[in-house]
Amino acid sequence: MNEWDEEYVLALPLGENDSFERKGSRKLDLTLQGIKEGEVLDELAKQLSAFANTGGGHIIYGVTNGGEVDNGGVAPYLKGKQLTKDWLESVIPNLTEFEIVGFNVHPIFRMGDRSRIEPGKAIFVVEVPDSERAPHQSSRDKRYYVRLGGNSVPASHRLVEDIRTRRRYPSVELQPTKLRVGSLPPFESLDPQIWEGSFSLELHFKLTNSGRVMARNTCLQLKSNFEVVFMAFGETVRMRGESLREVFWEFRDPVYPGMEIGFNAGAYVFGGYGFVRQGAPYGGPWYMGKEQRKELSECRLDWELFADDAPPKQGNIALAKLEFEQNALSAIRSSPDAMKILRAFPRLRL
Repeated sequence: MNEWDEEYVLALPLGENDSFERKGSRKLDLTLQGIKEGEVLDELAKQLSAFANTGGGHIIYGVTNGGEVDNGGVAPYLKGKQLTKDWLESVIPNLTEFEIVGFNVHPIFRMGDRSRIEPGKAIFVVEVPDSERAPHQSSRDKRYYVRLGGNSVPASHRLVEDIRTRRRYPSVELQPTKLRVGSLPPFESLDPQIWEGSFSLELHFKLTNSGRVMARNTCLQLKSNFEVVFMAFGETVRMRGESLREVFWEFRDPVYPGMEIGFNAGAYVFGGYGFVRQGAPYGGPWYMGKEQRKELSECRLDWELFADDAPPKQGNIALAKLEFEQNALSAIRSSPDAMKILRAFPRLRL
């Protein structure tokens, strides 16, 4: 902040910006006629809450939205001869709950005859840090604010809770990216209506820590609503507590802020293509399961992600949405039984 000068401030880009906010002289200068201290404090509390909750930034007093010095600047003394800088430093700690730690007030005075700041006035910059104590509430109107689209706006309850969680816990996200059908059962024409057996699936996931806290212990739980045997590939994860429909995968290493990890997970599934003897088609007509058949459209994996003591995150993976059929057709094309399968099931349209 000590390197900021008039030239730097006036060269800041025009337009809305989430990293700084320009305010005219009347938003701070209590020596001007008609300016009420309560209104100045209301606005300052709002900006402090917004910047502290959204990565930090700067409030610049004495500059118009067009990037020009407004009214020659702000008086460096209040009516009671108290320094404006001292007054700001005394009121800011009481304007938010929790108090913002590490803020800075930097006055910029006239330097030289070419300065657009009038003699006896200044531009004031309030530096607001990216606070580890967020979320911060304005103590004036008891509301939380954030920076969105270059403006300070009230925050929804959900956003406030997201800020609260992000600051204290790891923010680890899981995204399934693709599925591959690794192998298919050999084709046998014992039943012309159905072709079934065990085949393998390979799921690819992306794990991302989008927060600012390292995840020391991360674990992924997968549950299926069809019969499956899970397996893990590589050194990224190790399996815990495997059963026929559920498995825990524990990550071997910490997941640092900003880190993105890709990993593969495998499964053996019993399933097939065709019609059962009763004539009821099964999903596409792909189906899964031996004892309890399920249509492809019904087959899913439910996941729950644990990272240290952060609230767990949940989601589900529908096999159909991960393009199971397209991947199965690709596996069939490379199969030595491709022509036999095509003749038996012309609807596959290889």
